[in-house]
Amino acid sequence: MTYVDENFLQGAAMDDFDKKIVAVLQINGRFTNQEVAQQVGLSHSSCSRRISRLEKEGVIVGYRALTDRHKLGLSVRAFCGVSRHSDIGWDGLAEKLSTLEGVVSVFALSGDVDVMLEIVASDMQAYSQIVQKINKMSEVNATSSSFVLEEVKTIF
Repeated sequence: MTYVDENFLQGAAMDDFDKKIVAVLQINGRFTNQEVAQQVGLSHSSCSRRISRLEKEGVIVGYRALTDRHKLGLSVRAFCGVSRHSDIGWDGLAEKLSTLEGVVSVFALSGDVDVMLEIVASDMQAYSQIVQKINKMSEVNATSSSFVLEEVKTIF
């Protein structure tokens, strides 16, 4: 079962059943409330109320389809670290980077880079074109790329 950190939801009152519900829905968000209830050992109505509460409290923020990038023609997946010029704020740069096609995640970081991008592309040429656009931005000082060889685990 998927791991739910007990310290993750400091403001939300979550018991073991809530954590189990979240873990089950992380595995498959399309499970019916009845299926979730059976897996966590609750009645259907109790489980439904808990799921509704978890949604209202913002613990469960949505449901989405996970896709096979290769079947969508996106065979390249990389993380691109972006360093900004010291006189530029990271927030405006991160927002600008988030609008680029192929950028699927944007993270503000501390450490060697200021912003980390997750980028998907059809091939290396398409990836290179995305990075060239990034490097041409006046706010960008440098980029560095790391390519995903295999996805071992993803839960969030």
